[in-house]
Amino acid sequence: MRPRTINREYLLDLAGKIVSSSGAGGLTFGSLANEAGLSKASIQSAFGTREALIEAMLDRWITLEKKHFEQIAGATPSHQMRVSAHIATTAEEPEAAMRRVAALLAALAGKEHQIDRAVEWYASRIDGLNAVGRQDRGLRLAFLATEGAFFMRYFVGFPIPDAIWLDIFNDLKKMSKDGSVSEY
Repeated sequence: MRPRTINREYLLDLAGKIVSSSGAGGLTFGSLANEAGLSKASIQSAFGTREALIEAMLDRWITLEKKHFEQIAGATPSHQMRVSAHIATTAEEPEAAMRRVAALLAALAGKEHQIDRAVEWYASRIDGLNAVGRQDRGLRLAFLATEGAFFMRYFVGFPIPDAIWLDIFNDLKKMSKDGSVSEY
């Protein structure tokens, strides 16, 4: 009898649905096994640990988000273009996806391996936080404001209505075009 193959991508889709409906706390090998119609042992053999499952979900999101970022930023983006593309991808990401990412990041908070990935991801977006001149300072503020808005809305759950969310990101997009903070 030939062993049954497990479709990891399908399992990651199902895991995403579980996190969307129940939060990261609802994601267990048992809940995923029930959703997939497989045994818990099958799920464990596919991922090893719950942490590895969550990391696989985040890696998948990072890969998709990076493609979107590169479509906007181009092949060799300037510092200004990276910040502008970061603002755009954050503004355009569907709310359900952002909530899942925030839940997954919270579930892995304090895990050294995941922190390294986050640092690498941030480094790919911004050269660092040093700023020389008004334009660099404006870009730094726009980048940090983007992250602050994400954390407020998706980690803390601060209610930011969609209309205000769009208004915030329109301001950030304007700010990133020239890096200027003079209007603000």
